[in-house]
Amino acid sequence: MQPTAFDALISGVPTIYFFDVLINITLAFVLGFFIAAIYRFTYQGYAYSASFVNTLILISMVTAVVIMVIGNNLARAFGLVGAMSIIRFRTAVKDTKDIAFVFFALAAGLATGAGNHMVGITGCIMVGVVVLFLYLFSFGIHHHKELLLRFWVEPVEDENPPYLKVFEKYLKSHRLINMRSAKLGQFLEVSFNVKFKDDANHQKMIKELNVIEGIERISLIVGETTDDPSA
Repeated sequence: MQPTAFDALISGVPTIYFFDVLINITLAFVLGFFIAAIYRFTYQGYAYSASFVNTLILISMVTAVVIMVIGNNLARAFGLVGAMSIIRFRTAVKDTKDIAFVFFALAAGLATGAGNHMVGITGCIMVGVVVLFLYLFSFGIHHHKELLLRFWVEPVEDENPPYLKVFEKYLKSHRLINMRSAKLGQFLEVSFNVKFKDDANHQKMIKELNVIEGIERISLIVGETTDDPSA
């Protein structure tokens, strides 16, 4: 009798005992919890999500189960890839660091599901130590951040706009990055990358810009993006 696709799927099923499954899933939970705790401790963004923290634990456990199901069966692995390809994930990841933690949890689940417990434990500890090191020493963080200053100003023919005096008073540097028409040409929306002489002067500069006639809608944003938040 010719072998069928079903026979290919059920052939090569690894012998996994209940105790082994329990150990693998439990260790995946412990490593996933460890990863989630590191993420929670080192998070520095503005949109913290408890759901994402819990998801890291689930990713580790589910990945371990999937690896145990696949075993060393190539046909089953391709079948799983085909089944997973119909799923569409539309949740936008706001921080590239979140992607790294997703892969971190996946790696822990892969190691525990494959029975490579020492690899999973050692890898999680070493990567976790590196993450804590980068966090505690603020590696890669600029202490003098470049901010985005955006406001509307009435068009004037003067080569020295009225806001330049305020800029010279409070800013170490400023660079025009965008200018466009607003309110049917009655105003110009201008955007500057700015660096302050003293970070404590943010509010003072905004107050002085507010009292200048012809300037409206002042906003100071962390970062260098020029995208319109309302778009």
